[in-house]
Amino acid sequence: MKNGIKKILVVLCAILLFTGCSCAMNDNKPEEAVDTFFEKYRAKDDDIITQLKETIENENLTDDSKEKYQELMEKQYDQFAYVIKDTKQEDNKATVTVELTVLNYRSAILEAEEELKNDPDKFNDDKGNFSDEKYMDYKIEKMSEVTDTTTHTIDLSLTKENGMWKVDQLSGDDISKLHGLY
Repeated sequence: MKNGIKKILVVLCAILLFTGCSCAMNDNKPEEAVDTFFEKYRAKDDDIITQLKETIENENLTDDSKEKYQELMEKQYDQFAYVIKDTKQEDNKATVTVELTVLNYRSAILEAEEELKNDPDKFNDDKGNFSDEKYMDYKIEKMSEVTDTTTHTIDLSLTKENGMWKVDQLSGDDISKLHGLY
């Protein structure tokens, strides 16, 4: 399962799509809706964690790897930072430009891919066959060692409904950026 992390990312995409649509509370300004959106992650909102667990549970990972991956995502939620750089608003639509700083998990994934390329036998099972589990365990272990961050700029689209702003669906690239996988 070389692309296991990518599969998890796709499901996390769905999480963000659903939670992005449910972020409107008392958000009278686009910036307030963006704050609400990100704070759900920082606070590890029950819905976010439940969806994260459901996503991970459906993956071909060992129980230990599932737990470690959840810890990695929660660590990302704890440590990401954002700064609102600009807001453009017209009628019931707005775009908020955000500078997002996240743990650079992408560097670890690239390192694991390079290791697979250079020493594929390292990930073989006892019978000499490639082991998805062994490779995913290695990739997750590399991700757990990450301490460096990376900064991305994303444009969040918002829609005003019933007087409240809510964050629209994020693109796949923006979701990857949020999770440090871009």
